[in-house]
Amino acid sequence: MITRMATFHNYQSVANDMNRQQVKVAENQQQLATGKRLLTAGDDPVSSIYIQNFDQQNTQIDQSLKSITMARNRLNNEETAVAEVENLLDEAKRKSMLMVNGSLSTDDRIAHKQDMQGLYDSFMNLVNSQDESGNFVFAGTRYNKQPFFRDNNGVVAYAGDSYQRMAKVSASVDVPVNDAGDKLFLEVANPYGDYQPDYDLKSGSLLLLSNAANSNNADKAAYDITFTNTAAGTNYELFQNGVSVQQGKYEPDTGIQWGTLQVDLEGEIKDGDKISLNRQEHVNVFEAFRRGIELSDSSVSDASASAELHQVAAELSEGFKHINRVRSEVGTRLQTLDRQEDMHQDFKIVMSQARGTLQDLDYASAVIELNENMMSLQASQQAFAKTKDLNLFNYI
Repeated sequence: MITRMATFHNYQSVANDMNRQQVKVAENQQQLATGKRLLTAGDDPVSSIYIQNFDQQNTQIDQSLKSITMARNRLNNEETAVAEVENLLDEAKRKSMLMVNGSLSTDDRIAHKQDMQGLYDSFMNLVNSQDESGNFVFAGTRYNKQPFFRDNNGVVAYAGDSYQRMAKVSASVDVPVNDAGDKLFLEVANPYGDYQPDYDLKSGSLLLLSNAANSNNADKAAYDITFTNTAAGTNYELFQNGVSVQQGKYEPDTGIQWGTLQVDLEGEIKDGDKISLNRQEHVNVFEAFRRGIELSDSSVSDASASAELHQVAAELSEGFKHINRVRSEVGTRLQTLDRQEDMHQDFKIVMSQARGTLQDLDYASAVIELNENMMSLQASQQAFAKTKDLNLFNYI
């Protein structure tokens, strides 16, 4: 039995084959033009899913890198401001110590007072500094509000909050980009321990508090210590909230001990000297500045004023140490940003290589495939031409 194929079906088969070859050649040419092996998800569905995941991760990394750049700018601004604050606090401490010097003339003390006032004004400008976006550096999360205000008496109020702004620099790492002003300038550790001294000293006295500590945190009482000099030595009397609780001979080596309270003193004690202790675990540098300015032109013979100037210098020195630690923390955050940035860049390279393995074109193989498909296309075209020319009249 002779099987016969319709001329149309033979014609259509050859045409379809030629069209398929044309599509393959077009795909090869597009691959060579773009340098990509995968042009549509249908070319390799599994690889396309992986490539899409790589693209999403790459976008997240780009967002993290932008966040790192912004965080670095803000931390650099804070570091610059903190460094200037350090310098001002150190200079103010030196000025305070100079004003204790009894050899200074009245004019010298007035000049030092003016210098101290200038340092305070510069300090106020720094604590209210802004970054390149106009955000206040030390306002916490209330970055659009000026944090510190000074009244006519020199007393400073804080209008910010106690929180930090955070920058998300990776999926699991958040880095603070600022420090709240109250933590930096209002909560400096008391250089004398748990108590703030208030002096009432006789002329010529050199009495100074060295340290006052109380291990009982619930004890908020105020203490007073009075001294009396006798032929046998120096005696003291300790008062708690105005009530005498202990008296005896003062021994410089052991200080004054009563219950959980330990008071250590230094310097020469005069008959009638008195020191009051009020519980205060933190001091603020604004108050130290203000008191330093007020005491600048006090008489050199005023032993109480001289002792308070020592206290001002100690508080400013502690403020300097506190700010120095903050500056170190800022440096640590900047190092964290650098490490995260390096990790992100390295990961981008790894992902780019992995993505390239799935998507990038092997040009040598692509050229060989293009040549093969071109030859197949030419063969199909020749076959189509032969089929098209078939006619029964050619054989009559």
